[in-house]
Amino acid sequence: MQKYFAECIGTFFLVLTIGCTAIREGAGPLAPLAIGSALMVMIFAGGHISGGHFNPAVTLGVWLRGSARPKM
Repeated sequence: MQKYFAECIGTFFLVLTIGCTAIREGAGPLAPLAIGSALMVMIFAGGHISGGHFNPAVTLGVWLRGSARPKM
């Protein structure tokens, strides 16, 4: 349950950052830096708990490759 909570919080902040930079002009040319920084902070904060797949596309890619195995 702790893994799911960490993934949920990380994905929330990633989507929030993307949404805030996409509204109107947002961060302008610094939008990619803001998104990358938010993702980096969330990986450092919760990556050791859940593996750090806060982007659902990354999780899907790892799962399709066959590398995503549940940890017991």
